[in-house]
Amino acid sequence: MINIRQTFRVFLMIALLTLQCASQNPWDQHGRLKISENGHYITHEDGHPFLWIGDTGWAMFQQLTRQEIDLYLDHRKEKGFTLIQAVAFWYPHGNDLPLGPLNAANVYGHRPFHGDADEPDTSVPLVVTGGSPHNPNDYWDHADYVVAATKARGLYLALLPCWGNAFINNRMPGSRIEFTEAEARRYGQFLGQRYRNEPHIIWVLGGDVDPVNFGDQDQRPVYRAMAEGIGRGVSGNQALRFDVAHADWDQTLITFHAVQAPYLSNGARGGSSSIWFHHDAWLDVNMMETFSWLDRIYPLVSEDYQRTDPVKPTILGEGAYEEGKYGHDCGWLTPLRVRRQAYHAFFAGAAGHTYGHWAIWPFRGMNCEKTWNTALDAPGAEQIARVLKSFLLDHEWQTLIPDQSIIFSDPGNGEKLVCSMRTRDFGKFLVYLPEIEPLEIHPEHLEALEPFQATWFDPATGNTRLVTNLKSNRFVPPAEWQDAVLVIH
Repeated sequence: MINIRQTFRVFLMIALLTLQCASQNPWDQHGRLKISENGHYITHEDGHPFLWIGDTGWAMFQQLTRQEIDLYLDHRKEKGFTLIQAVAFWYPHGNDLPLGPLNAANVYGHRPFHGDADEPDTSVPLVVTGGSPHNPNDYWDHADYVVAATKARGLYLALLPCWGNAFINNRMPGSRIEFTEAEARRYGQFLGQRYRNEPHIIWVLGGDVDPVNFGDQDQRPVYRAMAEGIGRGVSGNQALRFDVAHADWDQTLITFHAVQAPYLSNGARGGSSSIWFHHDAWLDVNMMETFSWLDRIYPLVSEDYQRTDPVKPTILGEGAYEEGKYGHDCGWLTPLRVRRQAYHAFFAGAAGHTYGHWAIWPFRGMNCEKTWNTALDAPGAEQIARVLKSFLLDHEWQTLIPDQSIIFSDPGNGEKLVCSMRTRDFGKFLVYLPEIEPLEIHPEHLEALEPFQATWFDPATGNTRLVTNLKSNRFVPPAEWQDAVLVIH
């Protein structure tokens, strides 16, 4: 006989656990995302700051089963990431496997658009009635699973409608322009309507791309049409325009994943969306890619941070991937270099940073003898998602201001640039040392703090060490560390 009382207790426990999990979601606790009053970071409706600590899962929609999605997201949630970057319409590439096709099926054999494998009709997403996220009979049922799975874990999803470098600017081998302005607007509206009630989605246009095709062809109208489609689909306002401010744009949070190449006449290496879209009404947050150009992170983020026309947050959306070779041997992109990128970004004023591992983002093949699931515990992931995240939260990162005047000794340059931040009242100084060298702090700043305390923080482990000799303005970091942060208050 069924024990009704015991069964009721079980159902009650499940309901309470469900409510408890739901209450832990940041959007339930603090409201939707918006831009802070000072314009430099992302916050929630109640003023609680949002710290963007992302992981790069570009091909998740297209390459992973539901079980693999659960494994990956559970791991990233446990690791401490707050956000996953992924692409709805992906052009398969990575890890030296063949590229394409253009209308690639997901692991369940479903294509995103009508048409055969290399002939997508991007004006008509292939939607078949009768399926569900758990029993998909089309590509978009499975996409719904990805959206729901990230939400269930309290993770934000930085969602790219398509990989722009392939489908809008066709800069990749075998790629082709697949979107007209009209098709981009319809596709954007399709996605906006489908996910209009999902508070954890951050929209990301572009995708590893210079929207003017490195000077060959200006595709900004296509991206702007896609932004209009998303905005209209989410808000229901069919009159939204990319160049006209309107309150309905507040219903979306949109950025653009951009890059510039070094062979341009201006010598650019890495680039921000601010170059092309800074004044557009739909663009809330700037994003940049710096690829393997580790010396460009601080100056590019700093340039965005100093813009006042208007002020907008900036994200380092793609740097160099852990264990990426970039023309070198395996191991060239070390955990130390992973850390340097993130600390340079935040110390220059970034509102967020996305980590990545070369074996993970394509979710296929092998890189340096690792598959995506054997690379999940690479050291850099822990050092960004737990160690750096905890450090930033502990020091209320959103209240800090970049200020190089704190450093009295030569700060160096490029990848080994020493950089510093402070509170508005000059009551606390933080200095990042990308290598172990003596550091001198400006004497006037120290005199204003007397008496003060100083602590070394290890970005590799999170360990701290109290500085005991405070008789001068010269500080020597622990010799056995690789990099360090000096905290003075």
